[in-house]
Amino acid sequence: MLKRSLSIMLTFSILMSIFVVAPAVSNAADGLEPSTGPLGPNVYVFDQNTPASDIQRITAEVFKRQEASEFGNDRYALFFKPGTYQTDIRVGFYTHVAGLGQSPDDVTIKGDVTVDALWWNQPVGNATKNFWRSAENFTIEPTSVSNKWAVAQAVPFRRMHVKGDLKLHDGGWASGGYMADSKVDGRVEAGGQQQWFSRNSVMNDWSGGQWNNVFLGDNFGTSPANTWPATPNTIVNQTPINREKPFLTVDGSGAFQVFVPGLQSNTKGTSWSGGASQGKSIPLDQFYVASPDKSDAATINAALAAGKNLLLTPGIYHLNDTIRVTRPDTVVLGIGFATLMPHNGVVALSVDDVDGVTIAGLLFDAGSESSPALMEVGPSGSSKDHSANPTLLQDLFFRVGGGPVVGRADTSIKINSNNVIGDHFWVWRADHGTDVKWNLNTTTNGLVVNGMM
Repeated sequence: MLKRSLSIMLTFSILMSIFVVAPAVSNAADGLEPSTGPLGPNVYVFDQNTPASDIQRITAEVFKRQEASEFGNDRYALFFKPGTYQTDIRVGFYTHVAGLGQSPDDVTIKGDVTVDALWWNQPVGNATKNFWRSAENFTIEPTSVSNKWAVAQAVPFRRMHVKGDLKLHDGGWASGGYMADSKVDGRVEAGGQQQWFSRNSVMNDWSGGQWNNVFLGDNFGTSPANTWPATPNTIVNQTPINREKPFLTVDGSGAFQVFVPGLQSNTKGTSWSGGASQGKSIPLDQFYVASPDKSDAATINAALAAGKNLLLTPGIYHLNDTIRVTRPDTVVLGIGFATLMPHNGVVALSVDDVDGVTIAGLLFDAGSESSPALMEVGPSGSSKDHSANPTLLQDLFFRVGGGPVVGRADTSIKINSNNVIGDHFWVWRADHGTDVKWNLNTTTNGLVVNGMM
């Protein structure tokens, strides 16, 4: 028993599936028509019948909006049904690109899916501010052998298959990143990456990196030297306990499901290399599908109390009360960097001291009145044993300041429950952005853990 401990992996400084968009003639200023699909205007679902020109046009317009929108309000998800697509995608801020298959190999993009540092007018390809974007559950066949993914923090690269090399820099500095449950057939070139965390991934080779590279449960063709501090590498052979992140899929009839992987112990390599992953599929009709224009804390809490799970579609949710997760095994999944912003000093989201809750794929943005915490797992004094069915927290990002308001919070995330698995947090008090000063965007603690594993 590790007192006041947590199995946690952190990186510092997630209906019918029909692609329908409005007519090509749009009144949008930049020519990007809203989607009329089932998941809202900022979720584009492409299938094999979508003209390649439409895919390229829409993804390019999303990037045009989001390339330099570091603290903007727009959020987008670009989803691909099973099939093969010939396109190139540049991924900007608050953009979630994902496949809807059961395996990453069900969706193949023949082309590049890239992040670069061209938007920030700095020398030597500085990618240290490339936050808040993600790629999930598809295969990339790069045009020129290597796919560029020059990122900083809060950028999940999950359940991916790269049929080539993966380059984690743009010729200069980069500042942290995260890869999980992924396979890179060739070499991962870290270059100027200052820190990187890789979990349960497979790669032929790894080179570079500056300060701190951590490999947990990874398989290598050629292992990097594990000679800290002579090299900045720490290698842990197996992941002691984990559940992979839930993800959207479409079934044979085209209906959306959320697949929830099962609990695993002492794992190495990807969860999907031997075939279908263990877990369960939950039909979308068992979720309350929230959107910022129709959903507030009251409507969300009513749905949760009625037994629904929760899917938060892209946008910013302004909350005057706490979202309360009270039932065991509830799934709360955000897509397109759905963002929770509390007001009047409330906690944005709380979880009771219950078994098996999953909270994944959310950005928490502190409001102007200080909250005691942005997220709380279990009330103070929680003492139940959840070891048989732990709570899972994945791809959760916390921001105090820098954005559209002067953010304040005493603590970003407080974990009081026992047996909680944390897999990829970024907890950030803004050091740049709007109204960032020592005594302005104030906070005391990023992460407080009172539970035991």
